[in-house]
Amino acid sequence: MHDSLVWLAAALLVLTIALWKPAHEKVRLRASGVFLLLWLLTWLGTLLPRAWRPSDQVFYEVDVAFLSLAAVQVVAILIFDLALRRVHFPKFIHEMAVIAGYAATLLHLLVDLGVNVTGIFATSAVATAVLGLALQDMLTNIAGGIALELEDGIRVGDFVTTAEGSGWVQHIRLRHTSLRTPNGDTVILPNSQLTRSTFTIGAKPHRHFLPFAMAYSVNPQEVIEAVEFALRISPLPGVASDPPPRCVLQKMDAGALHYAAIVWLTNPGDETSAVSATLVRLSFALQRAGLPVKEITTLVEMFKEPPPVEKASPVELLRRTPILRLLDDMDLNELATYLQQVSFAPGESIIRQGEAGDSMYFVVAGSVAIMFRSPDGSDRQVSVMDPGDFFGEASLLTGEIRTASALARTKVDCYRLDKRGLQHIMVTRAELAEDMSVVMAHRQMELAVVREKLDQETARKREAENQAQLLVRIRRFFEIPQAR
Repeated sequence: MHDSLVWLAAALLVLTIALWKPAHEKVRLRASGVFLLLWLLTWLGTLLPRAWRPSDQVFYEVDVAFLSLAAVQVVAILIFDLALRRVHFPKFIHEMAVIAGYAATLLHLLVDLGVNVTGIFATSAVATAVLGLALQDMLTNIAGGIALELEDGIRVGDFVTTAEGSGWVQHIRLRHTSLRTPNGDTVILPNSQLTRSTFTIGAKPHRHFLPFAMAYSVNPQEVIEAVEFALRISPLPGVASDPPPRCVLQKMDAGALHYAAIVWLTNPGDETSAVSATLVRLSFALQRAGLPVKEITTLVEMFKEPPPVEKASPVELLRRTPILRLLDDMDLNELATYLQQVSFAPGESIIRQGEAGDSMYFVVAGSVAIMFRSPDGSDRQVSVMDPGDFFGEASLLTGEIRTASALARTKVDCYRLDKRGLQHIMVTRAELAEDMSVVMAHRQMELAVVREKLDQETARKREAENQAQLLVRIRRFFEIPQAR
């Protein structure tokens, strides 16, 4: 055996091992390893007695053929998988190049062994015809694979629906296309079947209808506005913001009005979580608008009602609020009648920074994150509101825009108090404005000390200045006459 073949085999082995990690097409490297193993077995065959083995020339030519086949695989990896990785050649070009290398190696082996190749081609017309008929399906699949690659109809990662099933395209080979179904199964489809039948490629984003029904007594315009506002106010995972979600009235029958929320989902085939989150958001939005979806059934179920969860009463929540500390029980009971109970789904915005507002919220159950958006556009959490806490009082008392956002971390139940509920008490109890300004200025000073690390003297001066400014804004917002 020539020493040059040994060195060539060693070089191919080193390249095969070195390319294992960066290469994507590891199947080719496995094939290269198999050919090198066959070369080694052929080399071991030369150790047999001459009477038991062919001539040295035959062994040499077979050795060259095995090393050539291994080299074809390694060179294909170097060219298509590494050097030209960013150039998206159709997959069949890779495979056709390898097949051409195989054919050239086989032809070279036959010629070197003295086989009359011309005679084989000249006298094998019948055999060729028989072989063509036997390989008709394979050739059709290969032609289909070439057509799919050239037309660029489907790509790896597309979600495809066919008569045989649906799934994400894993790879497109010359003979077949592989799909991974939402259940995790793998479907192998012959390319000829794809080219002969109709299949659907899922769009990104993909339109999806979520139907629901409401009673005739509910104003359709209120339903549409409530649903569209809730679905657009804050992002939903897996739902596109453009095109924006919509709500339409689809039909009317004897029992109810039938609506549909139209959303555009960004992950075709993986829609379960996005649909669930959208329905939860829709349900909470209709409840807050006083338009809950009610079940109509004739089935009576007997069950033991779970014990009620103890929650603070509205009056107790108001009594704990520092800005309302001067109110007596009569005032608190009157104010409690103006509280509106609202609920929010996890991830839903309650208030948004930069928007106008004239209401505050008292947390009854759940957890609320207070988020602040910096001038550079980054969001950071500055505090967490738990049951018994409140937020949004600055906009309630001054009518100014929100200086932070509130995001529901879990399902949140809370009470909302707006300007209308506080107006009468503020006008009849003029001293409330000054006390509220003192409490608010102190709360703002405490936050500024933490954020800006102010010293005590600077903090006291800022608190006094803020208190005077807040008092003026509160009186102006509630139209309270200036004290004489």
